[in-house]
Amino acid sequence: MVKINYLKDDPYILAALGVKISQAPFEKTLDELYQECKENKEESKKLVNSIIKIHHHNILLDFTSCAVTIEGISRFAILYLWRNINAPNLVPGAGIEASFRVTKPKKYKKIGPKKIQIQTTLNGSQIIIKSKKYNKFIEDFGRRAFNLYEMSLKEGIPVQDAKYMLPEGALTRVIFAISPRYLLKLYNILKNSPLEELREISRGFEKVVREIGFETETGEIPATSWEIWDEEIANNEDKFSLNYSGKSTTLSLNYDTKGSLSMYADLVRERQILCELEPSENIAKNARFVVPNSFSSKIKEEYLRLAKDINEKQLELIEKKDPNFVYFLLLGQEAKSKVSGSGKGILETSKKRCCGVVLGELRSNFAVPITRELAKYDELKNEIGPRCWRENRCLEPATFKTKKNKCPVFEKYLGKKPEDFDKILDLLYEPCQVVVV
Repeated sequence: MVKINYLKDDPYILAALGVKISQAPFEKTLDELYQECKENKEESKKLVNSIIKIHHHNILLDFTSCAVTIEGISRFAILYLWRNINAPNLVPGAGIEASFRVTKPKKYKKIGPKKIQIQTTLNGSQIIIKSKKYNKFIEDFGRRAFNLYEMSLKEGIPVQDAKYMLPEGALTRVIFAISPRYLLKLYNILKNSPLEELREISRGFEKVVREIGFETETGEIPATSWEIWDEEIANNEDKFSLNYSGKSTTLSLNYDTKGSLSMYADLVRERQILCELEPSENIAKNARFVVPNSFSSKIKEEYLRLAKDINEKQLELIEKKDPNFVYFLLLGQEAKSKVSGSGKGILETSKKRCCGVVLGELRSNFAVPITRELAKYDELKNEIGPRCWRENRCLEPATFKTKKNKCPVFEKYLGKKPEDFDKILDLLYEPCQVVVV
């Protein structure tokens, strides 16, 4: 059951809560994280401003004096919301969720019929609390997927690759800075969903708007929607179309692409482009799974065995017309999409999604192909591509020191500015294998 709260506070307090949601372990509840931010106001302000200054994560400046938090939301539902919240879909907004690159899922030990969570604190003591990391629909597969995830991490698989084997029923949390008007747009499209979780979220959004003092009968809906059932979206004849007539305001992009649900989860958070994903039913029936390059032969074998078994469960539920099959989709499961955007939004996507710390599949399937096309125009070269090319610096040196992710450009040039743009893109292009089970 999701828990939705409406918060009113200083913008930097709510922004600091967003930072903590992104980075803090799930052992702490949202209420506890919020109290930490409120009780240490000066520290919260310093935290937010340091991240803006050092890392240029300007999303923190989107926060005003109001925000909505959601705890216990599935990865599928959060992808559904992110896919709808973007400028081309006429639903502006911003948000921060728990990062699967930073925050690892919790470890469990089973005692009788119940699961308990064991947390080792910094001073070596242990705290035992009840917890939950995936929704009720995927109990057995959820446990199996998380066990494989933990095994992968022990073998040195990067966190951002290991998450491909997690199901969309895994639970997470998020904070949104969004106005009542656009909450109602989401409410109007969620309230008739075949999925109970999305209907529950819609009721929560309606309650928030009424709590603020507004009526909820507006009738506005987003420009497009993502269907669970329905016919497959048709492919355009042109797989890739980028038009430019000398000014950034004239840029337009239409791109038919494929990629894992994990890739799309990263892509849609940019909020600058529209991803019209194919219906979830077709994702399950196509049964294609992306295999990250870091997977050893052993991990790949176990991952594909899980993929085959969980896909059988998806198809079994589809046969029964049970929409809960969406929770059994793996983050590594491939989906087709029509991607469109215009103007500066395309340039921003090239900037934000080309760096070596970005998910490798997202770079190879999306950012690098688009950037290659944009690079044909000399006047755009200083506005696109990774930060090391544009600014002669990398803002995430800690990433390399801790070896959480390795940037091939950073490793080759030792953090200095590369001289050849094409060579940068060649290094960043690392396509993954796709397997049909």
